[in-house]
Order: sequence, then C-alpha cells, then structure tokens
Amino acid sequence: MNQSVSDCLFRKMQYVFGVLLFLVVFTTDLAGQKDIFVTGKASTLMNDPQKTRPQYEIETLKRARENALEKAFGSSVESKYESLVITEMEGRSVSSTREVRNNYINTFPNGRWIRDENSSAVEERDDKGNWWMTCEVTGYAREVESAPVRFKAYTLDGHDPQKNIAQSFAHGEDGYLYFRSPDEGFLVVFYDDFNSVQRCIPYNVTTEKYLKVDSDRDYIFFSGGKNDYLSERNKADRIQFYTNTPRDFNLFYVLFSSKPFSGYNVNEPDTLPGDFRTFRWLHRDEFQDWLQEQRIRNKNLQVEILDVTITRND
Repeated sequence: MNQSVSDCLFRKMQYVFGVLLFLVVFTTDLAGQKDIFVTGKASTLMNDPQKTRPQYEIETLKRARENALEKAFGSSVESKYESLVITEMEGRSVSSTREVRNNYINTFPNGRWIRDENSSAVEERDDKGNWWMTCEVTGYAREVESAPVRFKAYTLDGHDPQKNIAQSFAHGEDGYLYFRSPDEGFLVVFYDDFNSVQRCIPYNVTTEKYLKVDSDRDYIFFSGGKNDYLSERNKADRIQFYTNTPRDFNLFYVLFSSKPFSGYNVNEPDTLPGDFRTFRWLHRDEFQDWLQEQRIRNKNLQVEILDVTITRND
C-alpha cells in the first residue's frame, strides 16, 4: 500500500515537473521570438597605411553586422539627398564618395546586434591590385522601433526657409539651419565631418545638453539676427563651411525628443587658424554608440540626417 501511494506520488510529481518544464521552455521560446537569425557581409578597402590588419578586421566585422541588421530590419535614419551619391566601379575600386555614404547609411539600422554565431575574415586582391578585407558574419539580432519624424529641418544659405533651402555650399560660405516642430520638446544638433562630431545646438555658451523648443515656432539657427529664442541675443554661434578638398560631404544629425537628452560628454572647443573655433565635440565612435543607445531606450526619439556638400574651386 505504501509502495503504491509512493509510486502514485512519484508519477504525479513527474507530471507536475513535466508541466513546469514545458512551461519554462514555452516561456523561453516566447521571450526569444524577437531574436532572429541574420547574416551579413562587408568589404573594406585597405588603403590606410596607419591601420593594422586587426583594425581593418574589427572595422569590417562591425560593418558586416550593420549590413545584416539593415537587410533584416531596414534603416529609419536616412538622408534626404541620396542623389549626391555617385558610384564608380573600376574592378573592385569604389570612389571615396561611395565609401563615405556607406559609412553612415549603415550606421543606424533598425536592429540591435545580440550575439555572433559565426564570423570569418579574409584578405582579397582585386584586378587593380587593391587589397580588401572581407568579413562574413551570422548571428542573432532584435528589431529596434523608431519614432516617425514629425518636425521640419532644412539647411539654408539665407534666412528664408521658403527660398533659401540649400544643401550645397561654397568653401567659406555661411550656413543656417531651419527647425519647426508641431510639438514642444528638446533639441540637439550634431555636425559630423567624419573626423569628429561637433555638438552645435545648443551653442557653446550653454552648459545644457539640449535646447528646449516650443511647438509651432520657426527657428533659424546660426544667425546673428534671427535669435529671439535666446535670452542673450549676442550669444548665437555661426557656422562657416570649409574644406581642404575639392569636394566634401558632411552631415547634420537633428535629434528631437519629448524628454531631455543626457548621457553624452563633450570636449571643449578647439581653436582654429584665423581665430575660428569649433563647437564642443566628441569622438565619432562615442557619438554613434550614444545615439544607437538613445534609439533603443527612447521610443519617442526622432532623428533626421541632413547632407551638406562643400566645394572648393581654388
């Protein structure tokens, strides 16, 4: 009798344990449904003598992950002016313009890398004698949801947002930025010259990490005459575009949110020849990591990238 009861209890415990095990596995499967298997590939032209092979491998692996994320989830942070992209294929040679475009187009896909499954890296030589680092990667990733952009933002070569919208500037020319949002909130604007990222809004004079903006109000930034949003109107910074090459592409990152920005640190402005100064700045990798983290954590964050082309004829 005792043996029979014992067997019954044991069988009952087995059943309960089986149910619990099923529930744990089932719950785990549900929790992991957002993680999907992805694959990506990228190649980097090895034309910088200052970089080592491991550096190229790390850089290319990162781009391969970004390629996998973009293929799986797309990219919500895109340029308005993709007509500026010119691709010239000669063997496997790619123009520097195209390399710069790829560098930022793949920076903010709508996905977050979770872990690698497998990766490989090989060096290849093309018909022109150029060496390339090629990486392939497989792994698991999760989708990142981004808020739609509701504000309007344009680069200008004058003060009229109807007549002076421009994305091409001459070396030494002043530029302006127009902004208007249907909602009140907080604004930060960064300028990326592919060497560093400068925080140009708010201006250098402030210690805040954001600018509070009103709803349905026109803002013209970097103007000495259109600055009624400042308590001290003589404190507006100006932008003058310059380049050391015949043609250059730079980017404005316009970030708007219903809650204040935080979590990034900027360096003091640098002094340039001719008594010019930069804005407060941070390293590109630091900025990109911070922005991707903001996109993951802040579901209300709106991001838009504006291209500017700078030409020099002398």
